[in-house]
Amino acid sequence: MKFKFTLLVLLTVAACAKTPSSIPAISFSSAEYAGYTCKELNNHLASVSASLTDYEAKQRNKVAGDAAGVFLVLIPPSALTGDYAGEIGRYKGEKIAIERAQIKANCV
Repeated sequence: MKFKFTLLVLLTVAACAKTPSSIPAISFSSAEYAGYTCKELNNHLASVSASLTDYEAKQRNKVAGDAAGVFLVLIPPSALTGDYAGEIGRYKGEKIAIERAQIKANCV
């Protein structure tokens, strides 16, 4: 009986939303931004950074909701509703690519 309960708890916790810091960046090529001016790169970086910050806040809410859900009913809500890991990974990767493009264009 203890084994089944332990297994259930482990599976439930494994289904919880990841913290934003533990979500890896998706690879993007900085060549996508070749030909952009420094001003365009700065504006795009600001937009991507704002979106990343927004989705990280939403993901932290999912993590908190999962903790409460597991505590109350042993089911993480994000297992049913999804989370924002894909968006965070995309924006992290895009941010890195823009920063590399800025370096290549001598913007920084």
